[in-house]
Order: sequence, then structure tokens, then C-alpha cells
Amino acid sequence: MRVPESFEIGVVTGAHGIGGVLRVRMFGESSRVSKGRTLTLRAPDSDRRVVLTVRDVAEIPGKPGHLRISCEQIGDRDAAQALLGYVLELSRDAATPAAADEFFLVDAIGLPVLQKRDDGDPLQLGTVVAITSNGAQDLFEVRYRAKDGRTRTWLLPVLPHVIRDVTAQAVWIDPPLGLVPDELEDGV
Repeated sequence: MRVPESFEIGVVTGAHGIGGVLRVRMFGESSRVSKGRTLTLRAPDSDRRVVLTVRDVAEIPGKPGHLRISCEQIGDRDAAQALLGYVLELSRDAATPAAADEFFLVDAIGLPVLQKRDDGDPLQLGTVVAITSNGAQDLFEVRYRAKDGRTRTWLLPVLPHVIRDVTAQAVWIDPPLGLVPDELEDGV
């Protein structure tokens, strides 16, 4: 599995006012964005990057997880609006290391999802292909091959009582009844 060099920590959702301030929705904690900090923004669907220096940052009142960020290199609304959809990236080196019982969600992409069966052999329930959120919790999008040969996906909540372990080789789960698609439950 390829370990990503950086993490996506937010996305530019538009301009705020006429002075070139960015509106940004953060994917997690916002403490990584502070005055004087250098931000790397990646264009959607390309490797084009823009490096900016934060002049000021403030939370948007009434919108948890949303920030207003002014940068030295952006002076007007048009320049800020041109960055709509750009993703804020944080290099792995700048990230706080995960504790022994933690993992970075992005590191699970590409890993097989396994469940121990009664006979002790693992049952593969698919492969993590993406991360999403329903607003209350993070979810792994798991792709599997159905019995009819088609590729399908299901959503796996990233919760401690469901995700038992994440190793470099697999995501081990202990799902409650009804969480796994019926055709995969048959193999348990």
C-alpha cells in the first residue's frame, strides 16, 4: 500500500467578502491553520498546487468547522473565488504522529476489510476505496464484488466498536448484525 505524503484537511468553499478572504470547510481540527503558517492548496482533479501564507484566520460564527482565511498572496474576491474547490493539504511530516491505538483514515484506503469467522479464517468483505462522512461520523466506502459479478459498495462506520484494528495489511472489523450487506453476511 502506498502511504500518502500529505493529508487533505479542508476544502475552499468560496470567497468571503470582497477583500480576497477564503471560506474553508475543515475536515477535522482547524488548529493546523494559524497566522504565519504556510498553506498548500491542490487544485481539484490535478496536481497543480498553490502555496499561500496565512495573514489571519477566524472561525465563521454559527458554522462549526468553517474558517475565514486571509492570505498574503490573495488581494481580491476574484482571486479567492478562483480557488473554489481547492483542497488544503498538510504534509505527513507536519502532522502529529498517531498514537499507538490510532490511525490516519487515509492510510486505510486500499486495504482489505476482514472479519474473523467462527472457524478462525478471515472473511474478506471488500476493500476500502474512499472516506466520507455523514456529518456525525466518518465512514469507509467499501467496494466488493457481488455474486452477480457486479461491483458494489457499502458504508462502514469508523467507530471503535466496529473497527477492531487497522494494520498495514488490513482493516479488521466486528460489525453488528445488519451492517454488512446481506450477500456478504452469508459467508460468515
